[in-house]
Amino acid sequence: MRAEDLSLVGLDSILDVFADRFEIDVNGRLVASRIEGNLPRFVLGRTAIGCVWRFSAEVDEGTLRSVAKLAGREPGFPIAENPPAPRPERLVMIERLLAGEGPEISARREVLVRGDEAFAELWTID
Repeated sequence: MRAEDLSLVGLDSILDVFADRFEIDVNGRLVASRIEGNLPRFVLGRTAIGCVWRFSAEVDEGTLRSVAKLAGREPGFPIAENPPAPRPERLVMIERLLAGEGPEISARREVLVRGDEAFAELWTID
C-alpha cells in the first residue's frame, strides 16, 4: 500500500483502535477501558494528514475546551518507527493542562503498524 493510502486509512483506523480499546459514550468521551490498565485522560492519534483525539468522561469541560483548542491546531506528521517522528508540537502544553495542580504527567507513544509500515501513532496521557 502506498504511503498516501496508509495516511488516509490512518484516521479511520485510529477511530477503530479507540472503539476496540474503550467504551465511548454518545458524546465521544471515554467511559471505560476494554483492555487492562487505567482509563486515560486523553488520547491523541496522529497520521500524516491530521489528528483525532478523545477525552475521558472525567475531564472537566474547561480543561476539555482548552486541550481541544490545542489538539485542533496540531498538524499531522509522517509517522515512522525509525527514526521516530518528533513529539506533537503542543503536547507539553496539553500535558500541563491535564495535570492541573497535580503532579507532572507525560504522554507515552505507541506506533500503529499495518503490515510492515507505520501509519499512525497514539499519544496517551493517563
